[in-house]
Parts: sequence; C-alpha cells; structure tokens
Amino acid sequence: MRVQYVGTSSPSPTTAGSSHALAHEAGSSWLAGHSRRLRLRRYAAAMGWDLTTTGVIVGDVDGIAVRAYEDRAHATVLELVAPGVLPRMEMVHTDTHVAQVSDGMRDVHLGDPVFERSYVIRAADPWMARAVVDHTVRRALVAAPKQTWATKDDRLISRSNVRCEPLDLFARATALRYVVAAVPWEAYADRHTPPTLEQVQAVVSERRTRPIEVLPSMSRRA
Repeated sequence: MRVQYVGTSSPSPTTAGSSHALAHEAGSSWLAGHSRRLRLRRYAAAMGWDLTTTGVIVGDVDGIAVRAYEDRAHATVLELVAPGVLPRMEMVHTDTHVAQVSDGMRDVHLGDPVFERSYVIRAADPWMARAVVDHTVRRALVAAPKQTWATKDDRLISRSNVRCEPLDLFARATALRYVVAAVPWEAYADRHTPPTLEQVQAVVSERRTRPIEVLPSMSRRA
C-alpha cells in the first residue's frame, strides 16, 4: 500500500489542544535517545511520513491523515482523521473487558468467534457498529498488531502498549483505515448528522454491488 504526503491545515478544535500538549510533553522524553530518533526518522521517511521535533509522527495511509506519539504512560497513541463525524463506538480487549452501560454504550455481539476471542465492540448504536465492523473490517483488525480504539468526533484514536515504531504504526493504521472506509458516509447528509437505520441499510445493500470508493485525502499537521 502506497503512502503519500499531503498538505497541512489546522486539526479539529475538539482534540487539537490536548493532543498537542501530550505530544509536546512526550517529545522531550521518549525521543531523548539520539540513535532511536535517527532510526525512527529513517523509517518514517521511507514511508513518506515525518518525525517532528516534538516527537509526533505524521503521515497518511491512502489519503487518511495519521498522527502518532507516545503518551505520558508510554502507550503509543495513533489518530486517524475521518471525512466526517464517526459513529460512537470502541474496540476493547476481550480479556480485560468489563461490561457496563453507564456511558451509554452497549456490547455488540457480531457472531464472529475468531474476532471475539480477541476483541469486543461497544457502541451507542449497535446496528451501526454491525454495519461498520463487517467481515472485511474484522479480518483486518485481527490480522493487525494488537490495539484498542475509540471514536471521538472525526477522530479514530487507537492505543497500544508497545513502543512507537513506524512499521507497527503503519500496520495498525492500515487496519484502522478499513474501519473509517466502512462507515456509510453516503448516508450522511452533511457528514455531521447521523443517518437513520433505513439510510444505512440502503447504503450497505448498494455497496455490496460495487467496490469501496477511495476516501478523499484529508489534510494533516503535527
């Protein structure tokens, strides 16, 4: 899969401040090693990505903007920017999952024992999650390095307990791109208003007759 550099613009105001503060703070610690910094920069450059002086890796995967850094707990945070507001849902590890309903989210049973041995999908609207996390998406997520993720406005935010490495990030971002691409964007009137169940069902049925369209390139910045 080819990775191409895209232009820059301001990130979403809902996440920009906190993400930038964490990334700036992390940059002075996890990138302190000169050899590690050079190695990360070399691998990032080979994929058309950039490593900033504050320790943020920025790039894109097939037009979807990607940014990554290590947080204060040394977990790797990976963010993808979607073309619009994402449905509220998350993926957590099966072995650490504790059922709850206090946050308005419910466990979504997908009838896929291979996937559900590793992960649990939770969503505010289970029918939307079933439409998005289909067989193709589930196979991509299971094949990728282990991670958890959650949606927040137009961001898909993933976390992993391994060190920040470009090849690992690329593998995880590629799987997450399947999640973004599977959202029924055609059913959104303005990319902000959630569609109805009937609108989503119509899009899903129509998609089965054609290949998934390439999503538009999204701007990015550190």
